[in-house]
Amino acid sequence: MLTALAVVHWNDKRLPEQRAELYESIVRWLIEAREQRPGRERAQRCRQLLAELALAMQTDPKGRQVQVTRRWAAERIAPRCDRGQAGDAAGDPIERAECFLAAEEIDSGILVRRGHQLRFWHLTFQEYLAAQALAGRPDAERAELLLSAAGDNGAALYRPEWRETVLLLAGVLYLQGEDKVECLIAAVLDRLGPTPTLARQARAAGLLGALVRDLSPFGYRPADPRYALVLDAALAVFDPVQAPAIPLADRIAAADALAQAGDPRLGWTQPGRWVELPGGRFAMGAQKQDRAAPGYDPEADDAEAPVHSVTLAGFRISRFPVTVQEFAEFLDDEDHADPRWWQAGGADEAVEPDNWESQRAYPSRPVVHCSWYQAMAFCAWLSDKLARPQGAKGTLWLPPGLVVRLPTEAEWEYAARGESGRRYPWGNEPPNAQRANYGETKVGHATPVGIFPGDCTPDGVLDLAGNVWEWCLDAYRDDFYAECHRQGAPADPVARGDGGSSRVLRGGAFFRVARVLRSSNRIWDVPGFRYQTIGFRCVLAAPRQP
Repeated sequence: MLTALAVVHWNDKRLPEQRAELYESIVRWLIEAREQRPGRERAQRCRQLLAELALAMQTDPKGRQVQVTRRWAAERIAPRCDRGQAGDAAGDPIERAECFLAAEEIDSGILVRRGHQLRFWHLTFQEYLAAQALAGRPDAERAELLLSAAGDNGAALYRPEWRETVLLLAGVLYLQGEDKVECLIAAVLDRLGPTPTLARQARAAGLLGALVRDLSPFGYRPADPRYALVLDAALAVFDPVQAPAIPLADRIAAADALAQAGDPRLGWTQPGRWVELPGGRFAMGAQKQDRAAPGYDPEADDAEAPVHSVTLAGFRISRFPVTVQEFAEFLDDEDHADPRWWQAGGADEAVEPDNWESQRAYPSRPVVHCSWYQAMAFCAWLSDKLARPQGAKGTLWLPPGLVVRLPTEAEWEYAARGESGRRYPWGNEPPNAQRANYGETKVGHATPVGIFPGDCTPDGVLDLAGNVWEWCLDAYRDDFYAECHRQGAPADPVARGDGGSSRVLRGGAFFRVARVLRSSNRIWDVPGFRYQTIGFRCVLAAPRQP
């Protein structure tokens, strides 16, 4: 694939931004660059036959096939092989098709042989060529193939193995004319019916949102007003009453789609983005030695002890972690490299989180691959931004004496367990697939914030368990809990360190086991560490020295 991309760039002096255009360039180069011999199919005819084979493999009654025998392939394309155009076997159409396939293995390399089996050089070529074959069908026939099935789950359009083909189909159709894409979108919306369930609307929102995202290089937005209505309905994926009835995969897809259109929950001055906590006194930490003593937890480890009382002033905490969209605003600001934001360190490191371009495709997921230094810089920048007059009326939004910063470890644990000492943010019941994104949920990646309404504290703070680890302000010190215990009930404690001190992480992550999601669990890492499971959230509180 890298070779193909390099050749396309060499020949065309650019790589197309939209995926369907990119695959068109690669397939065209492979087909047109093949050796020309007497009796070989023309390049355009070769493309048509390969597209028909790809669609036959995609639509096999037994499910998508990615590897077939040459005979199977020949039988599928035989009706479309022109007499006498695929070698010497001019009589039997299947033999002509087999000659074409054998020659094609040598000429373009789009098909490759593995023993007695044929497959496309890359699965995406099969998906793209199947999309091309679909684009050549009449609108009604195409809609029938994609959307007609016994029950929603049977519709090809929504099956995981069809997703890439459908997205590539949208790109192919757009190049034929924007009205072709509108027709596909209308067909999807038509099949929802007059009174669709929330689950069906969420699933449609997820699919169409991904389709629109894939067409973003063209600046495309659906004209059908029902698209906006479906996105509005997708807000149900965040509703604690309605969300459990929607399959998790559909909730994720719908939330991702809504983020592309503009998630109304995001934005630091939006109502509900911050949760006010009154502060107070609570028992911090856990121990497993004495069932009758405070903070007993049979799964506690030594790092969580001793249990000690802490007194906190009131503060506001962000309802969910900082998202990709919100971090992008920082990076898009021309002053993001200002040394003022990087006083905690990290100014000599890359400003962007790792895998940033891939992350930007999912605006409402937590930003990850973030170091503690990047989190600190973001908070410093946001403090300055919110201290400026906001809106047309120049409203001063940031209260005097407060800053945006990372939560201290004590503030984070207080938000998660409260004065009652909840074992998990929602209470004492163990995690399950409705409550949190963790190992048993089997998602395998960070999910959009707020789609696990079961992971909600009584105060309304979300995503404190699982999804991503969250940096805290504190340095990690083995003796800090013991020091706090000796002090009695220290007020607003924070463990200080120097610029290279390891820092505390809280909350668990999408691949961790249930015990890691406990409110008292804590780990640490070096401040420059970046990983796919590490993000952060902010608090609005009095300044603290890190």
